[in-house]
Amino acid sequence: MKRLLALLIACVMFASTTLCTYAASSDTGGSSSVTAEDIKRMEEEIQKLTKRIKSLQNTIKASQQANSKPQAQKSSGGGGAAYQQPDVYSKNNAVNYGGNVIAQGGHVEINGGRSNVTFKISGANGGQVTQANALAASLGGSLINCITTSSPGASFSNAKVNFYISGVQAGDNIAVYQIQGNNWVQLPTAEIRKDHVVVNMTRHGTLAFIRVPVLAAVSG
Repeated sequence: MKRLLALLIACVMFASTTLCTYAASSDTGGSSSVTAEDIKRMEEEIQKLTKRIKSLQNTIKASQQANSKPQAQKSSGGGGAAYQQPDVYSKNNAVNYGGNVIAQGGHVEINGGRSNVTFKISGANGGQVTQANALAASLGGSLINCITTSSPGASFSNAKVNFYISGVQAGDNIAVYQIQGNNWVQLPTAEIRKDHVVVNMTRHGTLAFIRVPVLAAVSG
């Protein structure tokens, strides 16, 4: 595309130079067969080429801007700069972030009793993911995934939620933080086993799952 743009610019420059030469020749009384109609046609060609150059410049600029944007991880969006993910994840109530998949399969314990409630999950927005990455870095850990939960039609004061998280091993130190107001608050983890982290929650919100060197004890 840049090569085509350069060619068009060269054509415009050539046409402009030729036009100026003819005009100068005519003004000085030089021998030239160029007519007013020829000049008009050349001016129209130059205008057309100029428009094509401007259009190509806009196209190149848009392409460069698109290529300069960081590629979003494939996960679903929770608002704001939402991520996109394949239907297979949304259909299975799952979120993929950087190859780490989180899912919630239902049977959440609500207020101490087993239920058929499923916590719906979606990917956090871009700003929240940025905050979660900063939090992970401050803890000397790495962000596994960042999601937002909801349960339409089901309220709770306490919930014990079993999250499937690919790649988790028994003995891993996984800290779970939730945005509460303007702060990240660590939530108690009831169990960490292969591919599962069980979390105690008292409200819905945005959760960050972080692999940390040492898991701090949390009361609650």
